Amino acid sequence: MTAIMNLFVQATTSIFLTFFLAGCSSPSIAPPKPSDDEIKQEQTIQLEKAFLYQLTQRARLAEVARPLLRDNVLACGDKTKYSLGLFLHSIDDYEEPHRAVIRSMFETTEQLQILHILKNSPAQGILMLGDIILSINDEPLSKGTRLGMRLLTEKLKEGTPLTVVIERKKQHLNVTLTPDLICDYPLTLSHSSAINGYANGSTIIITQGLLNFAKKDNQLALIIAHEMAHNTERHIPDRLSNSAIGVLLDMVLISNGIPSPFIATGLSANLYSQQYEIEADLMGLKLMQKAGYKIENLDQFWQQMGAIHPSTITKGKEISHPTTVERALLIRKEIKRLNSPETPTGH
Repeated sequence: MTAIMNLFVQATTSIFLTFFLAGCSSPSIAPPKPSDDEIKQEQTIQLEKAFLYQLTQRARLAEVARPLLRDNVLACGDKTKYSLGLFLHSIDDYEEPHRAVIRSMFETTEQLQILHILKNSPAQGILMLGDIILSINDEPLSKGTRLGMRLLTEKLKEGTPLTVVIERKKQHLNVTLTPDLICDYPLTLSHSSAINGYANGSTIIITQGLLNFAKKDNQLALIIAHEMAHNTERHIPDRLSNSAIGVLLDMVLISNGIPSPFIATGLSANLYSQQYEIEADLMGLKLMQKAGYKIENLDQFWQQMGAIHPSTITKGKEISHPTTVERALLIRKEIKRLNSPETPTGH
């Protein structure tokens, strides 16, 4: 009996689906599916555009950050390193499906190759895009980015001029490069569309959304300098220390029978956080000025931020950040003070 019922249900379902699909509308235009060759060709075009776009974004971030990192080494204490101002790559940096496109664009091999040279860097005017690094101080570079970068990093630690053998258009050339001392706060580009920047005490993260929002380089420098100030002023360790104190207080309250669902931890973590943000704003302006950036009218950045996020005009961003109104007013006053003839240079 069960088998008969199952057959009945299946037959009924099949009839229902036939009538249901017959009653559904269908697209009036049904173009033929693209051929495999067409798909492959379009994939190549889009991969090339995507790679060049991402390279342009990374390069802009690094270009804007470099003067801040180079001209403020005294503020960074022992968090410094030597740099040539280069983007390097080899074919093993890329996923297998993308390697054919990268090879066709840059003639990339397993050897370490120059991908981008930052402006006003030690390498500018000496190296060229596409140069292959063969040896440093007479020591041959292993193939692959990881091993090649390890040797380069070791040689850079000395801070002395480097004798580099490169291959350019099948010719071997000897060049000498003297690295710059810069702050050791690596910058990372996040693909997030949120307009934001972060610091964790050792690195700086800038989102794609912020990069798109900050149309002018000095606006982007304002945020990089702000995050850099969080690191130089040790705001992150201080906030973690405050949070640890809150954890202890919560544990004491709980051990004495007082319910405390980590309220003290949250309050302590955000203790003085608005003051930290304001300090980073003001210290960031000083870092910018020392790096040669124009700081006039940068209060307008926060006016623009308030325009697209009206809630931040009266409430700020969460409880940890001041309002855009406070930030604009305080920055405006600090810009006026820093540009005053009465303010000592380097103050």
